[in-house]
Amino acid sequence: MELRRYLALLRRRWLLILLTVVVAAAVGWSITPRTDTYTARSKLYIGSRTIEQDESDLSGDRALALDRLVVTFSVMIDSEPIAARAVDLTGEDVSAEDLVAKTTTEPEPATQLLYIDVVDADPARAQALANGLAEAFVEQVQDFERGTATGGEGDVPVLPAYIFERARLPTVPESSGLVKNLLLATLLGLGLAVAVVLLLDYLDLSIRTPEDAERLIELPVLGVIPSLDGPPASGGARGR
Repeated sequence: MELRRYLALLRRRWLLILLTVVVAAAVGWSITPRTDTYTARSKLYIGSRTIEQDESDLSGDRALALDRLVVTFSVMIDSEPIAARAVDLTGEDVSAEDLVAKTTTEPEPATQLLYIDVVDADPARAQALANGLAEAFVEQVQDFERGTATGGEGDVPVLPAYIFERARLPTVPESSGLVKNLLLATLLGLGLAVAVVLLLDYLDLSIRTPEDAERLIELPVLGVIPSLDGPPASGGARGR
């Protein structure tokens, strides 16, 4: 009985529900960026030899120190000093603050790799900035973690970070998420509309049907007086 009443209530308020869903979908459309963006990724290798340890150190302690080093480096990369140096190296027309906003650093779990992602509307600029950040960090991090020579003639010094893979030119734009946003906005609008309709029904104290009377006074209805919508009958016999 209650289910039929709610369905009838929703049918009466179909226009309100439709308008709410349309407005929610329009909001989802408006907040979704429709400009194609591209993501370029460069990869760094964090040198484990930079972590000094005694022979008595446990491997777990060394792994924990390495994980902390990778996280520390990821925070350092996504900073304005490194971004400013990357802008100087690439010559791109972008501020250090904007580059930080475009950049995401992410360590690969259980590895010594660190990803540098740069998102931009220009794929070539995204590639240049991702490589610039990698170069700037490898250059600048040596001021904090000095490289050590291996001792052999012609050996390359052990550095705290290396460029493992340079960013390639991205060719496929990132998904704008328009379909997802429209679907979520439609569902939220539908839920909001149903909630408003039920709230209006709850606040409405008018009695239109016997069921409304029973629901409000919580007593059974014993009789109903029919509504006389038509005009009173004319003519007929009069009493004498």
